[in-house]
Amino acid sequence: MTTTIHEPRTVVRQEPPRSDGPPHRSLTGIRVVVSQLLIVIALITGWVLLYLVVFSGFEQSHAQHRLYSQLRTELALGEAPTGAPIDTGAPVALVSIPRAGVKNLVVVEGTAAKQLQQGPGHLRGSVLPGQHGVSVLLGRALSFGAPFGSLDKLRAGDTIKVITGQGKFTYVVTDARRKGDPVPPAPADKDGRLTLITARGSGPFGRLAPDNAFYVDATLSAKAVGAGPVTGTVADEQALTTHVSTGTLALLALALQLLILAMVLTSWARVRWSSLAAWIVGTPMVLGCLWVVSSLASQLLPNLV
Repeated sequence: MTTTIHEPRTVVRQEPPRSDGPPHRSLTGIRVVVSQLLIVIALITGWVLLYLVVFSGFEQSHAQHRLYSQLRTELALGEAPTGAPIDTGAPVALVSIPRAGVKNLVVVEGTAAKQLQQGPGHLRGSVLPGQHGVSVLLGRALSFGAPFGSLDKLRAGDTIKVITGQGKFTYVVTDARRKGDPVPPAPADKDGRLTLITARGSGPFGRLAPDNAFYVDATLSAKAVGAGPVTGTVADEQALTTHVSTGTLALLALALQLLILAMVLTSWARVRWSSLAAWIVGTPMVLGCLWVVSSLASQLLPNLV
């Protein structure tokens, strides 16, 4: 009789599948989020630089075309302003600076960031160009066409020509200075001086980060005309000041909401229609809202940037 010997059975326990996936999966997710965030930051930074340096110039050019037509009509009718009161943003003069590449730029009343989006501004508290005393004009150095971006090219003896409701005037550059340098003495009787102010930075990338005021002084080559009434000085319109108004913030908040709505509608169109149709319909809406947001946000920057 044969006896069968059974070997003991080995029981293998199977672990239930883990739901958290491989250990490297969570790290991959973090990398994806970080990379997408960096891409968004890069796109926003690129748009901001592109708007300030390039696109804002188109906005200023459009405003200049409208202001030039208005001022030319007022000059022909003898209605151009010669003294206060002058409406904020109204055209007051034409300025040409051959050495700096400036030709027939319209100067507006006021030097807050909003006014300097349209072109050079006349500082309230100073006389108008051509009048007895010191007339002060401010202009941007980087954005909105950078009308005063090349003031550092001016040298003693260069000319600045101005046209106002009181005639044509020529100024001769005498000096350039920075904040803290000695200020020229007040003009003598029947003399006039024009001071142009913009911003300058330091270092090789100073033009991209202007943070110091730069002044060019010029003396009227002929006898000055009588000064009209002068508007009081406005603290928020001095060089390199920032003015944040509740109206601008409210408009900026509304523009941001419209931008978000445009992006949501574009995403919805991509799901319901097709990518091509979404791009065709959504791109103009998003870019239009983005342009408005950028224009309003730039009013929160220093007025000479």
